[in-house]
Amino acid sequence: MPPQNKRRRWLLIPVAAVLIVAPLVWVFFNPEWVETQVTKYVAERRQETHELRLKDPGAWRTLADGLELRWLDFGRQGRWLAGFHLVALRIDPLLWDLRMLQVPPEELPAVDMEILAEQNRAVALINASFFDPEMKVMGLLIIDGQTVSPLRPEGSIHHGVFFLRDRRAYLMHRTSVDLTGVSQAFQAGPWLVTDGEAQSHFRNAQVVSRRTAISVDRRGRVILSATDDLLGGLSLPELAKVLADPEPRGLGVWRAINCDGGTSTQMVLNYPDASFAIRSTVNVPIYLGVFSK
Repeated sequence: MPPQNKRRRWLLIPVAAVLIVAPLVWVFFNPEWVETQVTKYVAERRQETHELRLKDPGAWRTLADGLELRWLDFGRQGRWLAGFHLVALRIDPLLWDLRMLQVPPEELPAVDMEILAEQNRAVALINASFFDPEMKVMGLLIIDGQTVSPLRPEGSIHHGVFFLRDRRAYLMHRTSVDLTGVSQAFQAGPWLVTDGEAQSHFRNAQVVSRRTAISVDRRGRVILSATDDLLGGLSLPELAKVLADPEPRGLGVWRAINCDGGTSTQMVLNYPDASFAIRSTVNVPIYLGVFSK
């Protein structure tokens, strides 16, 4: 290498160092600007205006008879670092047990989702009902035939009731539900899909967040679904559309309700070659669990 080229190469090192270090130093001495930009970005992600894009619809993977897993891969048109998944677990309640699990408020936050799954030998868990600041369940909760919390007759987040009777799963509006002989049940909302049709009118319809949903299809199978994003996610109209859209682009469910989302969204699957955990910073008091018969 000619001597002048060597000198040029060595001169590039301090120039590159300045170009890299100078912005970091500027950021260090301007924390207010950084905080403003972060706050602005978070606010933009909560009121997402970039169009949702389905990057890969995935396919159902059979884990066992009556137990299937699917990952749908999403992004946002024109926004970087906005990718996330909607993970769906489809269960035949005739082949697998579905039961509610409650963690007493005094045991929170020590008992998290993964500890609860291990303690109860659950194949899967997903957060279910809404709860108040004292970690008490809001709305109907029935566990093993016993009513733990009564039906709530008002509020958009209590529109739907998911319940099991004689090993069959149902989703009904709170005004038409018959609780005779029900073994497991919880109440949540708002309603997302009604008889195959996605709902579109929601309060705060533009707000994007982590989401959890419970659905049933035309065959009576139960679909547990949750997003794995840390920031951003889906609006309620977007979630409803994905759930209602026919396969393969959507999940093609018959009925669906929204469950507690945001920081409450969490889901775990403990199964050979398919285990995962969507964690949160909040340990919630009520879950729907999947168990081997």
